[in-house]
Amino acid sequence: MSSAPTRPGLVNAFKVSCHATTLLVLLQAALAGLFISGEESGAQDQHEVMANVLFLAVAVQLVLAFLVRGWGQFRLMYWVAVLLVLSIAQIGLGYASEDNTLPEAIHIPLGVFTFGLALVISTLAIVEDRPRGSAA
Repeated sequence: MSSAPTRPGLVNAFKVSCHATTLLVLLQAALAGLFISGEESGAQDQHEVMANVLFLAVAVQLVLAFLVRGWGQFRLMYWVAVLLVLSIAQIGLGYASEDNTLPEAIHIPLGVFTFGLALVISTLAIVEDRPRGSAA
């Protein structure tokens, strides 16, 4: 009993949540670009709402990661936990940047890092589920 059995339905749900999260982070960047450039005045409100949706999506992704294999047997779950912490930090920095520019200076590059991590998680969700072949 070295590893918990995987459930195909949960694995697929986890993969879908990974890809959806990555797309949500990309959408966040697009909304941020719209309101920073002044193109769309309502984009800042949409960016704020989408941050909360993204937080919920990552929380669901973390629960699915746990249900797929349990604690300690699915290392990808720890990366998703880091993504959840980054999402919380991004929300805090986003609200704090309304009053001064230092949080915004951290918020933007951290958003780029968050997108990179979400993309890595999406990629690993596909790669880690593949059966391991022999080294022949």
